[in-house]
Amino acid sequence: MQDNTKRGNRVLFWMKVIFVLFALLWLQFVLDFICAYLIAHTFVTQYAVLFVGAFHMICFLGVGVAMFVAIFAFCVSFLSWLHRAVSNLRLLTTTNFSPMGAVLLTCIPFVGYFLHYLIFMDMVKSQEKYMQQKGILKERFPKRILNAWIIVSLVLVAIILARPDQSGIFTILFMTFEFNGSDVVQFLEKTLVVIIPILYIISFSAYIKQERELFRVHTEELFNKHVDEVIREREIMRAAEMIRESENNKKSQLVE
Repeated sequence: MQDNTKRGNRVLFWMKVIFVLFALLWLQFVLDFICAYLIAHTFVTQYAVLFVGAFHMICFLGVGVAMFVAIFAFCVSFLSWLHRAVSNLRLLTTTNFSPMGAVLLTCIPFVGYFLHYLIFMDMVKSQEKYMQQKGILKERFPKRILNAWIIVSLVLVAIILARPDQSGIFTILFMTFEFNGSDVVQFLEKTLVVIIPILYIISFSAYIKQERELFRVHTEELFNKHVDEVIREREIMRAAEMIRESENNKKSQLVE
């Protein structure tokens, strides 16, 4: 069993970076919406319009480049962590997915995102069951948060597939309440895109906390086992020396 702590912390760092970038895009959308409303209904100075335009351009370029780098670094770190996490579990208990199988299934475009929920939940159950058997489970994994993550993701997919400009069910709903369907749907989409990483970060943090505790206990058990073996070897050597000394004493007495 190898230490997976550094990989887990690295993945968590890049997830937080991606969350911040999504939050900036959400803020950009909100500011654009507010400014568009102010321009249409109130008197707005030219400097304010220029400021909003400059902010929009900075977000578009800066966040776009940063998002590409962060997602690439996250994918590499995450797949490395996932392979090692499943490998460590299979040394202690059984899982429904092999290390390479978990990685390959997660890498399937679009479908792998939802398959990962099954993989992650299987890892959670296997790890908790083993820790419970060992009596080292201090805190339960928040499965409701992980379930909320996949549910919110499905809701986001449903909203995207039922956009007002596609004559979906949201068209009738927004026409009934006299809302601008396109703006409301975009706001919901971007809000859910911000909520989804929050839910996964909470779930992932809880898992690597258990993983870290499991590795610590496993390392202590190996260390104690090694110490016991060393003590046993020393006792055997001491007993052998005592037998040897007694035999030498008998020989010396016989010679005399």
